Amino acid sequence: MARCSKEVVLKVIEQEKKKLDNTSVFGGFSRFLKGWLQKEGNHPQEWLEQLENYEDLSREERRRLLLTIESALRASPAPGKGVSPKSRKFVPSLAQPVRYLKGVGPALEKKLNRLEIFTVEDLLFFFPRTYRDRGTIKPIRSLQGVGIETIEGQVVQHKIEPTRRGPLLKVVVSDGTGEIRLVCFNRGYLAQFLKKGTWVRVSGSFRYAFGAWETAAFEYEVGKLKTADFERLVPVYPLTEGLTPKKLRTVILSALETCLHEVPEILPPALRERLQIPTKREAIRELHLPSAASFEELQARRSPAHLALILEEFLLFALSLKIRRRTLETLQVPPCPLESPLAERFIRSLPFSLTEAQKRVCLEIARDLASGRVMNRLVQGDVGSGKTIVAVISALRVVETGRQVAFMVPTEILAEQHYSRFREPLAALGVRVGLLKGGNTKGKRQLLEAIQKKEVDIVIGTHALIEEKVAFADLGLVIVDEQHRFGVLQRAKLREKATVPHTLVMTATPIPRTLALTLYGDLDVSVVDEKPAGRKPTRTLCFSLEERFKAYSRVRKLLREGRQAYVVCPAIEESEEEIANVQEVFEELQKKWLSEFRIEVIHGKLPSREKEGIMHRFSRGDVDVLVATSVIEVGIDVPRASVMVVENAERFGLAQLHQLRGRIGRGSEEGVCILLAALSGENVRKRMAILTATDDGFRIAEEDLRLRGPGEFYGVRQHGVPEFHLADPFADWPLLEQAHREAERIIAEDPFLEKPEHRLLRQEIERRFGRYLEFGEVG
Repeated sequence: MARCSKEVVLKVIEQEKKKLDNTSVFGGFSRFLKGWLQKEGNHPQEWLEQLENYEDLSREERRRLLLTIESALRASPAPGKGVSPKSRKFVPSLAQPVRYLKGVGPALEKKLNRLEIFTVEDLLFFFPRTYRDRGTIKPIRSLQGVGIETIEGQVVQHKIEPTRRGPLLKVVVSDGTGEIRLVCFNRGYLAQFLKKGTWVRVSGSFRYAFGAWETAAFEYEVGKLKTADFERLVPVYPLTEGLTPKKLRTVILSALETCLHEVPEILPPALRERLQIPTKREAIRELHLPSAASFEELQARRSPAHLALILEEFLLFALSLKIRRRTLETLQVPPCPLESPLAERFIRSLPFSLTEAQKRVCLEIARDLASGRVMNRLVQGDVGSGKTIVAVISALRVVETGRQVAFMVPTEILAEQHYSRFREPLAALGVRVGLLKGGNTKGKRQLLEAIQKKEVDIVIGTHALIEEKVAFADLGLVIVDEQHRFGVLQRAKLREKATVPHTLVMTATPIPRTLALTLYGDLDVSVVDEKPAGRKPTRTLCFSLEERFKAYSRVRKLLREGRQAYVVCPAIEESEEEIANVQEVFEELQKKWLSEFRIEVIHGKLPSREKEGIMHRFSRGDVDVLVATSVIEVGIDVPRASVMVVENAERFGLAQLHQLRGRIGRGSEEGVCILLAALSGENVRKRMAILTATDDGFRIAEEDLRLRGPGEFYGVRQHGVPEFHLADPFADWPLLEQAHREAERIIAEDPFLEKPEHRLLRQEIERRFGRYLEFGEVG
């Protein structure tokens, strides 16, 4: 490799950051940069290892790695002298790795990295989880023993008391009005910091015991401090092993002092003044060092600082969706004819008639595909409403024009089920279907070649579809089943496989309007609100855990009639909690409740081939009872399986229980779902009563949202909501709606944010959400 200057390498890194696809250098960017680093100096081995595995890193991991290397190179004095943080001056920059902050060594950096803190920007935006009100400083004689209280005084005595676990240190502090004892369980080392004569300020939960005030849960500050310096409201941050609150606060304060001025003010001044919110820098400082807001405002995340930052995050995302939508509306794609002989032949081959709702949604999709514009549509429908058939009909319309379809589902079991169900009927129509799973088998490599050569029309798969190695010859439609399990980023990554693909996303989870605005602001919405004719409702019964005998007696009777059953458990392995798990339940059923029947176990940790074999035997009728985790929740379809028992049903959300229940009653027999629950609380009884009273998924989801709270219902992170620093689409609905109103106002006057006052908004959208929405350069 010819020697390159540092400036050339920085330009290459800048180019790679735009797409993060390892193609900015012929032969591979990661190979180029690794070779240069090895030649030019003693750089961290961690960088070289990450570059070696660059292809396996996510886009976000690549971005962070490049920011780290770029910042280090810009700050380094010259090539060949290494990148030791001790040998250079700190350069204020949000992209600087935290290791260059004063007081951050390798050990502390690793702890911060465990909290997803890699750069100074990460640190500034690592906001407190909650706050502690230490009250005012009180004389010891005025302590009340309620909540957190604060005193200050002088250490007057150390006491060492013997206990069964060894000596226990007690430090006595006096302020002249009384004395307190600091009980130092496993904190004997405090004797060297709290020496006799030391002035100390102590905050803690005090109690009066054995004739004196004492506390075992306390924080302290050493030295005679001015009362004016006393911080009544103290931020409480998430921590990791070995990282103390005091150390984390010290590092954050260092970042505030050296780099807060680097934070750009994104919102136009006129907008901020109209909404009467503080600047971004003021808001960040206030959240870390509260001085203006009340304790109640801070706890409720409704301080002016919270509102300013939450609104900005929502506004950026709302704008990005609206820009993307406008961009897509301008793009032209080859139209699919409204009439589709291939789709019609498939519909005629079905052993049932489509519902009116299915016909309506199919027509909406057909019009989208025929319009010559890019389709972006969300299809909502209750469990068993027939969304998958709608998706297949849509796929055939695209295949008929010679383009390929990617059909992404959340689990391998569901991918296998779809493949088994549709491969032969579609092959009879001349449509080639492939199943793509994880791993690195010979069959997978052959399939990847076939996809690239356009020898496969429809590819069904899981997350394996978004791997870098999957290259479509002509991807025309992306179908994402159970959209809430993938999220915006994964949807965008799959879209990257095509120049301009149509997108159809499906979900059985009803979505509130404001959440739909956040996640699906660039989508049109269709609803399949009718179930197939002849579909019998599932009867749902609830028994307490003490009534297990009665429940399984009923199951035995149904199995003897020739039915099959699922038994669903909330945990795979044993745990300390009293939660049923698959292995225990399997053994108990074999020995006790259902010993005369053929029983097998399935869960997410089994190898794919083993799961496939179990499901095949169950589908064929060679297994009577399948003990499973919620891996069967989505999409599995075995008509003879008309019985389900859910162990510890109180551990599941109502929406999830409804999804599970949807797996049965798909044949000629009425479905029977038995919920075994610990009916200890009023809330649990209410939730179980809702399930036994209705099978309307939309009503059930609303009740689940009301009873359990939105965060628990949706599971924000695992369900793919963009990771905002502070904003929560569920808790902050009013602000979400306000942000969308503001976004509409801005877009109406400046559709692509080209005006000078919107330039920073546009840059920040591209930086933060470009990888989710991949609209690239706007305007």
